Amino acid sequence: TDVWTEYAEMEMRNGNLHRAKELLQRATTVPAQTGGKKQNIYSTLNEPVQKKVYKQTRLWSLYADLEESIGTFESTCAVYEKMMELKLVTPAILLAYAQYLEENKHFEDAFKIYERGVNMFVWPQVYHIWIMYLTKFVKRYAGKKLERARDLFEQAIQKCSPEFAKNLFLMYAKLEEDYGLARHAMTIYDRATRAVKDTEILDIYKIYIARTAEYYGVTKTRDIYEHAVNALPDKISKELCIAYADLERKLGEIDRARAIFAHASRFADPRVDS
Repeated sequence: TDVWTEYAEMEMRNGNLHRAKELLQRATTVPAQTGGKKQNIYSTLNEPVQKKVYKQTRLWSLYADLEESIGTFESTCAVYEKMMELKLVTPAILLAYAQYLEENKHFEDAFKIYERGVNMFVWPQVYHIWIMYLTKFVKRYAGKKLERARDLFEQAIQKCSPEFAKNLFLMYAKLEEDYGLARHAMTIYDRATRAVKDTEILDIYKIYIARTAEYYGVTKTRDIYEHAVNALPDKISKELCIAYADLERKLGEIDRARAIFAHASRFADPRVDS
C-alpha cells in the first residue's frame, strides 16, 4: 500500500495527475476470482499481499480525491459507490461523499447516502453521520417536511446512548420550536432529562425550565421544579432547589421559598452548602 501511495503521490507532485489516476486504478482493481467461485476469508489468508492491496481504504480515499479533482461527476460517484460495495468506507469518507453530492446539487442523493450510513455503522461511529444528516435535512427543508424530520430524529435517539443524547435532543426540540409545536418541544425536553448522562441533566433542566417560562409563564415551571427536586440525585437537586426558591421569592411566595430551603437543607452539608 505504501509503495502504491508514494508512487501515485510522486506523480501528482510532478503534475502527472492522469498518470497517478491510472496507477490508483490499477492498485484498486479487484482481482479476478479463479474458478468462478466466491472467495471466503479462509481462502484468502495465503494470498500474496499484492492481491489484497485493493482492500486498502487509504488508496481508495486518495483515488476518490483525485477523481473529484480531474474526473467527472459520474466517475467520482462510481469510485465512492465501489468503496461502499466493498465495505471500505469510514464515516469520514461517507460524509465526504454526501458533501460532494450536495455541492453538485444532488440533495436527495446525498440524503440517501446519509441513510445508508446510519444503517451501515453502529454507535458511536454513527453519531457524526446523524448530526450531519439531521442538520442538512432541517437546513434544506425547514418545516416543509416536518413529519419526515420528526421520524428521522426519533430514529436517531432510539438507540442513542446517554453520552451522545444531549445534542440530538436539543436539535429535535429546536426543530419543534422553530417549525412545530411548543408542547411537542416541551415533551422532548422532558424526555431528554431522562436520556442524557448524569453530568448533563442539570443543563437540560435549566433549558427546559427557561423554555417553559418563555412559552407558558414562570408559574408553569413549578411542576418541573417539583418533579426535578424529588427525582434527581441530591447534588443536582440542591442547585435546582436554590433556583426554585428564588423563583418563589420573586413571586412573593415567601412561605413556599422557606419550605423549599427547608427541604433542601435535609440533604445539604452545612460545611460546604452555605
